[in-house]
Amino acid sequence: MIQLKRITDPKDVRYQELVTLYTEAFPESERREIQQLEELLKTEPLMHFNAVECDGDLSGLFVYWDLDGFYYMEYLAVFAEMRNKKIGQQVLDWIKVHLKGECIFEVEPAETEMAIRRIHFYKRNGYLVLDKNYRQPSYKGDHEEFPLWIMGNDGEKLSEVLEGQIVVLKDKVYYRK
Repeated sequence: MIQLKRITDPKDVRYQELVTLYTEAFPESERREIQQLEELLKTEPLMHFNAVECDGDLSGLFVYWDLDGFYYMEYLAVFAEMRNKKIGQQVLDWIKVHLKGECIFEVEPAETEMAIRRIHFYKRNGYLVLDKNYRQPSYKGDHEEFPLWIMGNDGEKLSEVLEGQIVVLKDKVYYRK
């Protein structure tokens, strides 16, 4: 059984371990500078940086943002030695219970076997591809945007609503100094 424990202090021992997972699990273009991440931990109430614990063992991380009536799931990663224990599945089940409303997130386009597997995993859990033309802004500001897909749990969403959510997402999550 998993538990999510929010971390707000970069001196937290769990955070130190999760930074290693963060840098290993996500390409540089898809992650923040560690200094910026630490500042957000301390000052940004919309960002929820969570340690995922399974049966008391640190198992992974899950970061989401509570944004103007919807949630943006930014990062989900599980330590290699904890995989195949359905921890990611349990996090998605936690989301269904605790994050009432719309959830959106970015995934790599279905161009590699791993990306295809990841997309199918999310689809099995009720998420749909909502936009294949999305371009993720750079976290660093000096890099180009790159293509990702937007997935979410509301397949009936009007494109104008999604466009509005993407504007909020880019404004609150990406465009930071």
